[in-house]
Amino acid sequence: MVVMKRALLTGVAALAAFAAPVSLAARYAPPPARVDVQVIGFTDGQSQWHFTPTVIRASYGDTIHVRFSAEGAGHGFKLARKPEVDLTAYPGMPAETTFVADWVGGREFYCTFDCGPGHAQMSGMIVVARR
Repeated sequence: MVVMKRALLTGVAALAAFAAPVSLAARYAPPPARVDVQVIGFTDGQSQWHFTPTVIRASYGDTIHVRFSAEGAGHGFKLARKPEVDLTAYPGMPAETTFVADWVGGREFYCTFDCGPGHAQMSGMIVVARR
């Protein structure tokens, strides 16, 4: 009986020692943020067939708000493995969406609108870091 009590107390003490730092780390992690970004698709002038910016950075759990506009022709903005993020914009007619960065690593965004001969090279990356 004494051995069982001692084993139980040792187990409880070990659990408490492990749980305290984990609990403190979770308590002091920075809260998710809102990342606002203006993305433009170009097909005119010297800036033909590309997005700006080409890289968007966020942290896991952040809310990303994209305001997408097009210059020169219509463009699409689709995010890989996130089917609800699928926009089309025309010159003077921007589109917007908001979504949560619920992954860690990079996800490609790309143009879905056949905007001309450089269409296939129109892509960028959303890079999400651990919090």
